[in-house]
Amino acid sequence: MNQENPQDYGDGEVLIEMRGSLACVTLNRPRALNALSLEMIRTLASTLKRWENDKKVAAVFIKGAGDRAFSSGGDVKTFYSSGMSFRRGEVGHKVPVQYFAEEYSLDKQVFHYPKPIIAFMNGITMGGGYGIAAGCRYRVATDRTVFAMPEVKIGFFPDVGSIYHLRKCPSHVGWYLALTGNSIGPADMLNARLAEYHVPVALEAELIGDIERGGDIGEILKKMHVKPLQSAELPVKTIDKLFSHENLSAVLSSLAKDGSDWARQTFEHLNQRSRTSVLVASEQLRRSEGQSFDEVIATDFVLVQRFLQGFDMFEGIRAAIIEKDHAPRWEPAYLSEMEIHKIKEYFNPTGYDLKDVQIFES
Repeated sequence: MNQENPQDYGDGEVLIEMRGSLACVTLNRPRALNALSLEMIRTLASTLKRWENDKKVAAVFIKGAGDRAFSSGGDVKTFYSSGMSFRRGEVGHKVPVQYFAEEYSLDKQVFHYPKPIIAFMNGITMGGGYGIAAGCRYRVATDRTVFAMPEVKIGFFPDVGSIYHLRKCPSHVGWYLALTGNSIGPADMLNARLAEYHVPVALEAELIGDIERGGDIGEILKKMHVKPLQSAELPVKTIDKLFSHENLSAVLSSLAKDGSDWARQTFEHLNQRSRTSVLVASEQLRRSEGQSFDEVIATDFVLVQRFLQGFDMFEGIRAAIIEKDHAPRWEPAYLSEMEIHKIKEYFNPTGYDLKDVQIFES
C-alpha cells in the first residue's frame, strides 16, 4: 500500500485508485493480457469483501491495464505446471484445483455483490476475464472489445459460470459461442446480451469522471452509449435454425446439410475442437436450463476435477500455449468415438465440492 496516499494502493498486479466514492480497479498484467493470477484473484476477493461494509465506497469500476485486454482469462501456464505435477503423482488433485476454487468463488462474489460494479471490457475479454465481467451489474463493451469463451479450443470447457450467461443469449447464439469457442465483437455482444452498453474507449476518462461525480450509473451509461460502428456479423437466424437441437449429432447433421459457406466453416470449426470439450459443453447447456448461477458454477467445479484427470486439457494447453505447434492430438480423434454415457460421467459428484474448499485471502 502507498502510505503517502492511502487512497491509492494495490499489489502491482491489481491497482486501486479511489475517485471520491468510486473505487477504480485495474487488472495490471498488460504483457500477459491481464490474465488472472491466483494472487490477483485473492487481492480482488479480499478487497471487494472489505468494501462491502465501507460506506466510503459506493461503486466499483473494473478495467484492464493497457489497450489490448480487459483480461484474456486465467493463468493457464501456472495451472498447466501444477496439473502436470498432479499427473506425475507429486501433488494431490486439490493443489491444481485450488486456483479454480478461488476463481469461481470470486465470480460468485461479484455476481452477488451488493454494490454496483461496472466492467469496462476494453479489448480481449475472454474466459476467466469474462467470468468477472459477466457478474457485474453494468457490463460495458468498447469499440475494441473482443469476446470469446474459447475453452473448447484447448481441451477445456466453458467455465466460470459462463454457461449461465450464454444460456440467456437469444436465438441459440450462446450455444454457438460455447460449442465453437469463436470470438465476436461489440455489436454481437450487445445483441447476445453479453453486454448492455457500448462506450468508445476514447470516452473512458469522461465516463469515470461522470460516475465519480455521482448520479444514477445506469442513466450515465445510457447517455454515453453509442451504436457500434462495426455491424453485427453473426447470422443469428441461421444459428437459431442450426443450433436449436440439444443433441450435438443433430447440430452437426444440420450444419452438414445446410450447404452455406458459414455452415461448412462452422462444421469444420467444431471438428477441430476437442471432442470431449464440445460434448461436455453441449451437456452443460442441456443440464443448465432453469439452474441458478450458483448451481452452474458448482457444476463447473465438478467438471474441472474431471478434466484434470483426462488428457485433452493438457494436450490442448501444450499445443496452444506451451509448445505452440497448434496441432493438438485429441483423444478420441472424432466426435462419433465419444459415447454420450462417458460424457455424463463427467457430471457425477466427486465428493469435493466448491463449498468444501478453504479460501485464502491476500
